Amino acid sequence: MNLFAKLFLAIVLTNLAIIAIQLGLTAGSLTSDFATLVERSEQSHVEQTRTRLLAFYQREGSWQNLRHNRRLWQQLMKPEQVRQNRDGRRDKIFNPAQHSDRRYFDTGRRISLYDHNKQRIEGKPTLQSNRYQQALKLDGQLIGWLGWDPAHVSETTASKQISNDEFIFQQLNNYLWIALSALLLALLMAWFVSKQLSKPIQRLMKCTDKLMQGDFSSRANQMGSDELAILARRIDKLAQILEDNEKSRRQWMSDTSHELRTPLTVLKTQLTAIEDGVFTMDADKTALLLSEVDNLSRLVDDLYQLTSADVGGYRYTMAAIDPLPLLMQTIQGLESKIAERAITLDTTALTHAMTLSPREVIADKERLCQLFSNLIENARRYTDSGGQIRIVIAHEASRVIIRIEDSAPGVSDEQKVRLFERFYRVEPSRSRLYGGSGLGLALCKTIIEAHQGNIALSDSSLGGLCVTLSLPCQPQENP
Repeated sequence: MNLFAKLFLAIVLTNLAIIAIQLGLTAGSLTSDFATLVERSEQSHVEQTRTRLLAFYQREGSWQNLRHNRRLWQQLMKPEQVRQNRDGRRDKIFNPAQHSDRRYFDTGRRISLYDHNKQRIEGKPTLQSNRYQQALKLDGQLIGWLGWDPAHVSETTASKQISNDEFIFQQLNNYLWIALSALLLALLMAWFVSKQLSKPIQRLMKCTDKLMQGDFSSRANQMGSDELAILARRIDKLAQILEDNEKSRRQWMSDTSHELRTPLTVLKTQLTAIEDGVFTMDADKTALLLSEVDNLSRLVDDLYQLTSADVGGYRYTMAAIDPLPLLMQTIQGLESKIAERAITLDTTALTHAMTLSPREVIADKERLCQLFSNLIENARRYTDSGGQIRIVIAHEASRVIIRIEDSAPGVSDEQKVRLFERFYRVEPSRSRLYGGSGLGLALCKTIIEAHQGNIALSDSSLGGLCVTLSLPCQPQENP
């Protein structure tokens, strides 16, 4: 069963159960109240009959005129039709005489009269055949006996009486029609509510089906503020993420194939020329080929490290270390390369900071060295010859701030936003000339985020780019 059928069936069954319970309670209450009505009417009728019989005997002095006088007996048995209230108003009461075809109110037919010797005057042959007997006394003298049988409203043995009871049957029949009307209304409401609830879910199903088929442009576009609308908006957001990731994946594959094709094309061209005798294999050609192999090897290595970080293949061995000595060791290892381009390196602030109390961070020593190496090499590679690189250290209450600034050329604000994208270069031809793959800053961002830190780019006061690293440090213990 789909959700629409389940909702529809649940609402219908709930309403049906409510109607059935109400019908049962109403039937029981109606029967009980009707039995009470009959009992009270009967008691009133018996009391009226008793009063009339006593008045008749007092007037006549005997029962003689009542014997075998059926008409007079019926007049004495006839119930009152009106009664007078205390305020003088005459209100109509329920008149059983008007319902002579209803056996419950035929009290007169169930009353019998006997003389003081219990001899029958009217009614059943013997006094003992009546369920109830009452002595009739006048001025303390026994003058006769009154007997009657009560109505059998609630007894199952009175099947004939109950089946003939038009009053109860009519009331239950009316309520049954009301119940059927309510059930019909419940069916219509159940259909409407189920349709309204299942419609957005069907829309979500169609959207997810398209997403499963690879159509990441599909959206549910559900309005509202209920749970289904919130779920739809989250699915739309997920679809947007999947669409962006798919675009990034395609761009990644395109850029990767392009970057790998360039050094391979150079290698193939040079080797083919050498094989055809166009070029000779001398030291210059060997150096060129080795340079292209190095570029290809560096690109493959960066790709491996970046994809390893993406799939969780990077393993970090965290420990409490002081990052400043690691930064100094990295700079010293690259001093010769920096000097080749006549770039001035200013480490005054770093040297001074190392003389202060050490500030430890929780980090992986190898990855932190890789981070510093990539940033220093990036500054060296993209700073004009004769330029300058400066290291600035700052300490905050709970963080260590490291700034790596270089001189011209600078980077525009639009380009800064994209520098962390994979394979993005400010000047692609210039980057390839210096051996850049466009993956260095993306890898740096991955490493710094794994250390709960952050990296930011801004303009340098030297005219180039300023890379700011922020690493959380351990709180210092009071001496």
